[in-house]
Amino acid sequence: MSLSDNADPKVASSTPHARPAATAPEPGKARRRRALTRVLAALAVVVTVAAVGALVLQIAAVTNPRTGILTAPEAYPPATPDPVLDGPNPDAPLPDLASMLPALLEDERLNGTVSASFADALTGEVLFEQLGDQPLAPASSMKVVTAVAAFEHLGAEYRIPTTVVEGATEDSVVLVGGGDVTLTIDGEGYYDDHAAGASLAELAEAVLEARGGDAPATVVLDTSLFTDNVKAEGAVAADLIQSTAPMAPIMVDGGRKNNTLKYSDHYSDPAMVAAESFADLLGADEVTEGTAEEGAEALATVYSAPVAALADSFLLTSDNLLADAVSLQTGLVVEGTMTWAAMSTAHLSTLEELGVDTTGLVFNDGSGLSLTDRMTANAFTGLLLGSFDAEASSVFESLPVAGYSGTLRGRFKSTDDGDGMVRAKTGTLNDVKVISLTGTLTTLDGRQIIFSLISNQHTGEETVEDAMDEISAAVSQCGC
Repeated sequence: MSLSDNADPKVASSTPHARPAATAPEPGKARRRRALTRVLAALAVVVTVAAVGALVLQIAAVTNPRTGILTAPEAYPPATPDPVLDGPNPDAPLPDLASMLPALLEDERLNGTVSASFADALTGEVLFEQLGDQPLAPASSMKVVTAVAAFEHLGAEYRIPTTVVEGATEDSVVLVGGGDVTLTIDGEGYYDDHAAGASLAELAEAVLEARGGDAPATVVLDTSLFTDNVKAEGAVAADLIQSTAPMAPIMVDGGRKNNTLKYSDHYSDPAMVAAESFADLLGADEVTEGTAEEGAEALATVYSAPVAALADSFLLTSDNLLADAVSLQTGLVVEGTMTWAAMSTAHLSTLEELGVDTTGLVFNDGSGLSLTDRMTANAFTGLLLGSFDAEASSVFESLPVAGYSGTLRGRFKSTDDGDGMVRAKTGTLNDVKVISLTGTLTTLDGRQIIFSLISNQHTGEETVEDAMDEISAAVSQCGC
């Protein structure tokens, strides 16, 4: 994964998540227009270019949470936040992209295999495509699939539990990993800006209270929920050092040794590191590995931030480990097992349910790190089009904004025409020459366009990024 996908969590921002109110089904274009109007109204909300956006998200997203108890944050946005997103106009004319895009895609910088798909958000009409059905490696644009599937099957309010149950002896407790990789030791950690969740300290305190203040001698670590390979098929082993961590169902700070750095070295056994930290907080003498007895009484449970916040975090900052963890959680809920195969089945079925052709698609992970992942530009645009009037409509609010937030904050250097007009997920795999850009933009006239650009086997990274930025910016400025 390229450092170009390394957004600074301190400056990445997000709009609030507010799912549109349910309406009776309407036929054809009228239904899509109503759904589009609701989603675009959310996108047009002015947002604050600061971490406070993530706090606003939590207020809106955790109403009636499915699990656990949440308290609304005390921080609220300033009275006059900076405007970021241009407002769309569903009545704006359609741009003539068939006349405009062929010349732009002949750019000599795009000297690899380039697929492109541009569709009208209102009607769903594909306005232009080039190799739109050719499966290519998508890199981190794959995280859009992960977010949509999570919103569809888990819901924006779903939170991941970490539980401690009674052990086989009175002097032991079992720490049961539920898939949360965002835990902190004392309440301050890597994911605080967008997905602040639970701490091991509060879990230890709750366990001691449940045991009447009596610290156990032994903590048993139960990681039996995740039974698969620590590395997804097609992922490079070297990526487990800095780009992600060996997968496990419980981690502190995503397994990072330095929780102030995105690309910190990761622990080789992040679950055991978390268990040892928990044992220290609890006052236990040793940590062993095992499995909780069936029906063991729960002593305490803590929860991650809601899926809405988790999606904000991995889409804005392109966090590979968190995206994979959420994708595995979706596989667990949909298929009943936390495996890469279950994740793949759940993600493919999500696309099929949204009317997307899945021919040739391969989902080996949820982050896009796998070199053998395959996605098409048409599948990306179809997925986002299908999300407008679905549970997954929240995904549009999590995408980075050109010139303002996430991995697009430092992009569009060769042109600022796309600033505030383009909202998209970036993707970069340097070693195998993959660049992608997938999301939505607003034309000068106010028409909302869904698009995806994927390049494989080109010769230059930054030049391809610049070309894609300029293409999406040019479409946003189109009055044609």
